[in-house]
Amino acid sequence: MAGIISTGVPTLPLITGSELLAVDTNLVGGAVPQMAIISLDKLAAAMNYLGNNLSTTTVAGTRYYSSVAVGASSTVTGISALIGAVGGTDKFIYELHDSNGVLVATTALAGVTVGTAGTYQAIPFTAPVVLPSVITNPYFIVVQSNGTTAKVATYNAPASQRLTGSATGTFGTSAAITPPMTYTAGVGPVAILY
Repeated sequence: MAGIISTGVPTLPLITGSELLAVDTNLVGGAVPQMAIISLDKLAAAMNYLGNNLSTTTVAGTRYYSSVAVGASSTVTGISALIGAVGGTDKFIYELHDSNGVLVATTALAGVTVGTAGTYQAIPFTAPVVLPSVITNPYFIVVQSNGTTAKVATYNAPASQRLTGSATGTFGTSAAITPPMTYTAGVGPVAILY
């Protein structure tokens, strides 16, 4: 019998955590989409692990970056980053760099005033970006601040497969980054592409 909320799909009387969910692997060259599975308990642990973040004080002009996997032939229009414990006052610029550290897209170079603490702030690129049909991951999401008051939320798990780094720079001046080869806690911004 179908569930009341989910048409045609039976509801579970008891959730144990061992139920399996299908996820898209974003791998190219196979069935579209290629699928994998994850159990609810592993998904919950991963969400908790990735949700472990730190409110990092920025250094004016420094770029803070973290890796992100992207799917082929997708269009991205901006970045949404989690603001740390202090918002407002300063301005942020977001950038997207490819696996070689080359700048792919940026938000307005004048910056946007940092949003409310503890919220995600979405800032659009100056123009949408169509990613190529063959992707060389990872890409890197960058957050740059013009001050030291506003904070950015950064990944703070003790270890991760995510690659993170930072580099000094000049606010409002685009530059390539040197892709990191390791993970450092408290450096990579908690952010997503949209």
